[in-house]
Amino acid sequence: MADEGTRVTIRMSPEEIQLMEDFMDLNQVGNRSDFIRDAISKYITQKKAPAVVDSENGVFVHLTGMQLKIMDLMKEDGTIYDNESYIRSLLLNDLIPAESKESSKLCAVRAVQGSAKK
Repeated sequence: MADEGTRVTIRMSPEEIQLMEDFMDLNQVGNRSDFIRDAISKYITQKKAPAVVDSENGVFVHLTGMQLKIMDLMKEDGTIYDNESYIRSLLLNDLIPAESKESSKLCAVRAVQGSAKK
């Protein structure tokens, strides 16, 4: 007889069972065991995901479903172009002090004006 693994029993409310079964129907998951094994695997993978990746690859940011939905609605109404550029602009606006931006603009204007006079 082949090893069938260890049996694990969990208690779930009727509402949790219904949520699971609705998800399984929508996503064509074979059975509860497959669903639970996959959920555990994905949970562990997500928890292992590094918060910060090396500088060559950038930074990993985990957003909630609500945050993603907000950005989707902002894209629909034209407020933002895409999630990545929006998040990048938020970080840049927060990381670079307003005084530095103004100083940089002033230096750029002076440089252009100086080269125009020549």
